[in-house]
Amino acid sequence: MNKLEALTRKRADARLKTAQACVEQICQEAIEADIQISVIGSLVDGSFYLHSDIDLLVHGNMNPTRRLMIERLVARHIKETGIPYDLFYAADLTPEDFWRLTGNDR
Repeated sequence: MNKLEALTRKRADARLKTAQACVEQICQEAIEADIQISVIGSLVDGSFYLHSDIDLLVHGNMNPTRRLMIERLVARHIKETGIPYDLFYAADLTPEDFWRLTGNDR
């Protein structure tokens, strides 16, 4: 491994640890608020790299007030990291989109 590869790997590992810590905090706060959030995508399947984003799936029907609270919770934890994220609401997804994102049936 050359120096550039080693530096890239080091940065990717640091980004992964940051993402995992953010997700852990988000999920813990969500549990305390009686909200179920799942992590999906590259962070789960082991393909999270230097330019990956964080994908989160919110389960259940959420009214606009709850959605705003969830969006603020997620932004509060991720904003400072510079890691982009996608927030999906299961209630808004077609069965095909849900399966495409999760690989599971509802």
